[in-house]
Amino acid sequence: NKKEECWSEEHGYPCCNHCNVYYTNKDGSWGVMNNNWCGIPSTSFASTNAMRNIPSKELVKEIKIGWNLGNTLDAHCLDSLDYSKDQTASETCWGNVKTTPELFQKLHSLGFNIFRIPTTWTGHFGEGPEYKIDDVWMKRVHEVVDYALNTGSFAILNIHHENWNYTFSENLESAKEILEALWKQIAAEFADYDEHLIFEGLNEPRKVGDAVEWTGGDQEGWDFVNELEDLFYKTVRSSGGNNSIRHLMLPTYCAAAYGGAPEHFIYPENDDKIIVSIHAYSPYSFCLENGEGAVTKFEDASEIDGTMSALSQLFISKDVPVIMGEFGAVNRHNEDERAKWAETYVKSAKAIGVPCILWDNGVFEGEGERFAIIDRAQLKIAYPKLVTGLMNGLG
Repeated sequence: NKKEECWSEEHGYPCCNHCNVYYTNKDGSWGVMNNNWCGIPSTSFASTNAMRNIPSKELVKEIKIGWNLGNTLDAHCLDSLDYSKDQTASETCWGNVKTTPELFQKLHSLGFNIFRIPTTWTGHFGEGPEYKIDDVWMKRVHEVVDYALNTGSFAILNIHHENWNYTFSENLESAKEILEALWKQIAAEFADYDEHLIFEGLNEPRKVGDAVEWTGGDQEGWDFVNELEDLFYKTVRSSGGNNSIRHLMLPTYCAAAYGGAPEHFIYPENDDKIIVSIHAYSPYSFCLENGEGAVTKFEDASEIDGTMSALSQLFISKDVPVIMGEFGAVNRHNEDERAKWAETYVKSAKAIGVPCILWDNGVFEGEGERFAIIDRAQLKIAYPKLVTGLMNGLG
């Protein structure tokens, strides 16, 4: 009956910040213990405190550096899995282990204080017009979001790796229908969460397979992205709870800072809780190139500086904050060089007030994109010099 008796340090329970515990009184009414609590409840709801009504440009000042839970909730194996038998099997179908609270706790202890949780919803929702998200999948996504928030960090939840939103005009009406239905449900699920939870409407929206897929887009692609972003914005804002003032991340076409994508990006101008989402693997030859142009030494920061200069001119100077939602450099067995690159990149971004979120897909070996920094099963950092470089960049 008395929360002080249930959750107290004298009973030997550990303490947790940024969480609420919901409990029942003898008369059947509900109560909530706010702020900090001691004890491990059977069910926790993270970050459901009163929402601070602060602009995004102030919020991003509280963000240091982040980490992406890549190739996990965004993994999809519709060709090899029967989702009707196990909705959560997709989480591990690209080779990563099931996500645990300890993973976020470990990363938070190293200095990371924002976690981006890429999430694929295709395969986990039903037919239109409802497009109802499966209850089991929503519960699992909710659990993982709570894992991140319960460390006292920020979290970003998005829509990722979807094939229904390729930015061709013939897809527009169906994409709008699905996007609105999904974000209504997601926003309702987390309506009472505070400012530590950020929604990101899309991930790298682009004309997949087209000549302009990665070049910054064209008018068709720009118009498509702007329409979907506007619908995402209006859907969340009208969904109740804290969503009327939730911080929202909106990516440019392909989340690019080049090729006309940022110049043709339209964002709500009378809302101070908008953050532009950009991805930049710079310099490309060092970070991502997999052909003859790939280099193992980091010797030229001009591409990084150019990206930051563009973001400063197009957004920061207009009081529109930016988060670098993805950046990274593949492992070429060159940890010292990657550490030097990481410090330079983060320092350059921090100089204009842009927090960065490292891409980690859990991949250590092979010929592809080896972006992993932590063994998620053993909770061991594989490249400590790289992590030190990231933190040194913060100053």
